[in-house]
Amino acid sequence: MQLDGAVRSVLYLYPKNDDYTSVVDYFRTNRILELAQESGGCLEASLHVPTSRRGPLLALATWRTEADYGRWVGNPHRASFTPGLAALLDKDPASGETYLITSEVAE
Repeated sequence: MQLDGAVRSVLYLYPKNDDYTSVVDYFRTNRILELAQESGGCLEASLHVPTSRRGPLLALATWRTEADYGRWVGNPHRASFTPGLAALLDKDPASGETYLITSEVAE
């Protein structure tokens, strides 16, 4: 997959009381990653729990363009699960940072 010029979004999610399981379950139950992909322009999406079980989870996604990510941020599906997710977090799950992918290698 050619990713040069694509955009990666990074969202930091800080679970209350280090309850990573509840956040992961919420993502699965609400199909958040699947809905992001179905919104258009999302090439891949993943949720990462720190192996140390300290610090934020990372929600990563690769988008064809910045505009594709912008559409996801404004998507009504995303807005509908934000309050439930926010109840599980210490910090508001606002939109993440985006990064232009300039090079990447994969096996």
